[in-house]
Amino acid sequence: MRRTLILTALLAALGGAMWFIRTDARPVLRHGDSVPADLRVLADDAWDDFLAAHQARLGCITPVTLEAAWVLDTRAEYRPDTSTLAVRVPGTPATLRSELIHEFAHHLEFTCTEQIELRAEFLRAQGFPPEAAWFEGDTWETTPSEQYAEATVEMIEERRTHLGGILLTADAVEVVREWGLGS
Repeated sequence: MRRTLILTALLAALGGAMWFIRTDARPVLRHGDSVPADLRVLADDAWDDFLAAHQARLGCITPVTLEAAWVLDTRAEYRPDTSTLAVRVPGTPATLRSELIHEFAHHLEFTCTEQIELRAEFLRAQGFPPEAAWFEGDTWETTPSEQYAEATVEMIEERRTHLGGILLTADAVEVVREWGLGS
């Protein structure tokens, strides 16, 4: 009887304390009201592929919100202050998908401190000096962060819809792949 009471009390205490344990470890992609149904399907598919390529990092990927923008100075942008990415519509499915994956990579940079682990090896693989600033470059194309986001696109898509002047080494893409999978 005493053992039953102790076990019951222990289970009750654990049950009360388990409210904070996340049972669904899958990171969330939220859709703003501006996102049309066809873009939601495309974005969910790209998100699934992004997560599959980052299986070892699922625990540090925080929720992100997608917004569609009919007017945007660029094809897409990540807004770290709100964990929101905006993608300009309309666009071809291939371009939209690449832009989404690119911005998902930026979301990972800003919300997953583990991403810092890959930077030194990525810089080396791309021919940057070890002290190169991650978020700075003379141009968009020479910024390591942008090259990392494009390497993520190339890793997942096995191609890029636009090169944008960024030349990637096979080693850099492999660094991103290995880090994402934890190998």
